This record gives sequence, C-alpha cells and structure tokens, in this order.
Amino acid sequence: MKYLVVAFWSIILGNVLGFIVGDLSEQTYVPLNVTIMALVVGEVAAFLITAITKSANKKVGNIKKGSGN
Repeated sequence: MKYLVVAFWSIILGNVLGFIVGDLSEQTYVPLNVTIMALVVGEVAAFLITAITKSANKKVGNIKKGSGN
C-alpha cells in the first residue's frame, strides 16, 4: 500500500517539479516523460529507504540484545 501512495505523490510532485524546471530552463514540458522518471525515482527511493532502515533496525536490535544490560 505504501508503494501506491509513493507512486501517487511521485507523479504529482514530479510533474510540478518538471513543469517548473522546464519553464525556468526554457525546455519543452513532456508530461509522460516526467511521469515515468518521477515514478522510477520515487519507487527506487522508497524501496532503498525501506531496505536501509530494516537493516539498521536489525543491527540496533542485535546490539541491545547482546549488550548484557
């Protein structure tokens, strides 16, 4: 479910950013290309952040269990 929410917000915020950057750099705004790029970047970021936090939580859990407190 969280990946659907990430996809939704990636599309919206990516298109807003793409429109602004395209206008400032005087480039043509192609919504399909911006949407695809925003989806890819958003989903990869969501997957990597999830993987990094899971591995960090495992390391912290092992330290607390084995510390002898």
